[in-house]
Amino acid sequence: MVPTKESDKYFLKCTKCGYVIEIRKDDTKSYRMGYEVEEEKRIVTAKATRGVRRAITPEERELLQEYYEVFLESFESEESGGESE
Repeated sequence: MVPTKESDKYFLKCTKCGYVIEIRKDDTKSYRMGYEVEEEKRIVTAKATRGVRRAITPEERELLQEYYEVFLESFESEESGGESE
């Protein structure tokens, strides 16, 4: 029996014969489907890690400021068509 929902009503339905019985919404919490994949068929794709927030050092902040200034200068020169003033 598989829990299903149709037009705000909950049912248990047999996947083999199609038999259906109506159940209350509160009862649906106890019906959960699950399955386990065999160990040899599992494929690890990524590992989630928790991000760590750290403050940047004054040296890093200064370096970023320099990069930003160079970026703005080169962007401005590209926008003006490469003409220097």
